[in-house]
Amino acid sequence: MSSIWQKAMYFLGLDDESRELDEREVSAQADPIAAMDTGPRGRRVEPPATGPWRPANAEAHMERVGAVTTVHPVPGSDAEAEVIIADSFADAQQLADHLRVRRPVVLDLRDTEPDTVRRLVDFASGITYALDGTMQKIAQGVILVAPSRVVLGEGERQRLAELGLFQLEL
Repeated sequence: MSSIWQKAMYFLGLDDESRELDEREVSAQADPIAAMDTGPRGRRVEPPATGPWRPANAEAHMERVGAVTTVHPVPGSDAEAEVIIADSFADAQQLADHLRVRRPVVLDLRDTEPDTVRRLVDFASGITYALDGTMQKIAQGVILVAPSRVVLGEGERQRLAELGLFQLEL
C-alpha cells in the first residue's frame, strides 16, 4: 500500500516509476508473463507522419533564390576608399551608406569638435560591428572603416599617404 506522500508525488507527475512498479507487482502476481518489461518507460513522442520538416515558405524562398542571376563582385585588395572630412554628426549617414555598399571609408576627424568626434566614433564602431567590418586608426585623427573581407591595397595606401591621411609606419 502506498503512502499519501507517494500518491501525491505520482499525482503531480514526479513519481511515475514507483506507481508503475506497484502496478507491475500486482499484475505479476496475477499473470507473470504479462508483467515482463516491454521497453523503456516514459512518454513517447510520435514522429510526424509527413516527410522531413521544411519551413512553410520554403518553395517561395527556393524560387526567389533560383531567380537571382546578378552577381556583384566583392571589392578586394584594390578597393578605393572614400574620404569623408567630418564637420558634423550628419556625416554619419554618408559613412553608413558607403559601408552598406561595401566601400571602405577614411574618416578624417582632425578638424572636428571633440563631442562630435566621440559621437562619430561611437556610431562608426556600432555600424562596423553590425556589418562585421573593421575599424583602424591610420593617422592622428584619421580612422579607416572597412566592411568585412575588404582591405586596402598598396596603391591605395600610397594614395592616402600622399593626401596626408595614412601614416605608413603607424
